[in-house]
Amino acid sequence: ALRIFRVVHGESHWDVAIALGDLGDIYRRQGKVEEALATHKQELRIARRVHGSESKDVALVLNSVAICLRRQGLYDRAMKKYEEAHEMFRSLFGEDHEKVAMVLGNMATVLDKQDKDAEALAMEEKAL
Repeated sequence: ALRIFRVVHGESHWDVAIALGDLGDIYRRQGKVEEALATHKQELRIARRVHGSESKDVALVLNSVAICLRRQGLYDRAMKKYEEAHEMFRSLFGEDHEKVAMVLGNMATVLDKQDKDAEALAMEEKAL
């Protein structure tokens, strides 16, 4: 599908980004985190081109990039992407939205991996 979308729509079409996101998710589930990260970064470039710098779709892709970085043990880089996604979701939907809570939970996971137990707990409670 990705090849066809690229031929039909070109490299910067949202359908290409969606196909890249699906492929990145498959790579991640298969444990191919480097391939997943590269694919989600391509998706992010297109999402920003199509939707601008702040949108629900950009924030979702930032979350996917952050998950890949977290799985590679790149916790500081992952946290920066989560923070960017969190700010977008918060400004778009307000503090009491499921996507805001999702990202806060993911941020808590990073803090936990860094053995920052008190901060992880506080972040998880904030997500509730």
